[in-house]
Amino acid sequence: MPCWPIELNRIINISLWTIFLAGTLVTLGFVQKEQSRRAASKLDIAVIAPEEAYFVTNADIRELLTDRGDSIVNQPLESINVPDVERLIMNNPSVESADVFVSVSGEVHISATQRTPIARIFNLSGESYYMDQDGRLMPWSPSYTADVIAVNGFVTESYGNWYRYSVKEIEASTPLREFSVLDDIYRIADYINKDKYRKALIGQIYVNSMKEYELIPSVGSFRIVLGDASDLEEKFNNLMVFCREGLRNTGAWNEYSIVNLKYRNQIVCTKRI
Repeated sequence: MPCWPIELNRIINISLWTIFLAGTLVTLGFVQKEQSRRAASKLDIAVIAPEEAYFVTNADIRELLTDRGDSIVNQPLESINVPDVERLIMNNPSVESADVFVSVSGEVHISATQRTPIARIFNLSGESYYMDQDGRLMPWSPSYTADVIAVNGFVTESYGNWYRYSVKEIEASTPLREFSVLDDIYRIADYINKDKYRKALIGQIYVNSMKEYELIPSVGSFRIVLGDASDLEEKFNNLMVFCREGLRNTGAWNEYSIVNLKYRNQIVCTKRI
């Protein structure tokens, strides 16, 4: 058996590994090229929506692709522009995020996460739209009505003029904040929405002409006057004490016409005449 010098052995080993790696890369490149020439065999679409509230359906996403002339299925994988498809789906104003990927078997998977509405707003012009959990506006959908708190009264903001602003942007801008009530609506609706008892109790937020906020309970015929959108925790704590103790003891949900919470550290009730 020949005895090679150590340096020659090292050179031979490096050469063999180089040849092996080069061959592997060529093979992988060939496989990848052949893979990209394959046609998409299947389109799988999943819509992630809260509590089965489907503002966006699988059919809606298929229609987006069809309208663009993009069938996906039987289309060469190399011609599928994944970022472009994601941007297309994100153009739907009810979609929060979209993820598209192609499996090694040639299946195209699309996952779209829907935005979560927390309030439906009716403005003075009779227009209706939603506000989502991130404080952005969503358009009204003819195909589905979400079971969320309703907001009406002296709301002048139209969807077309305000959908581009988030609540954070409104709060950061003095002119927007002084004109709009959307930031206060979000603050109140979000606070109500985060607790199941508050959600069950309150069915409507009304904005009066002085830009104060009144709540209409789901049970009973009295109005709850909040005043402004400050000190919500204290005001709602007082309201829950009133509901648990006062109304439980009297059992008279219709005895009062107004429950006023806007004064600090007190509840002022007006009895029905």
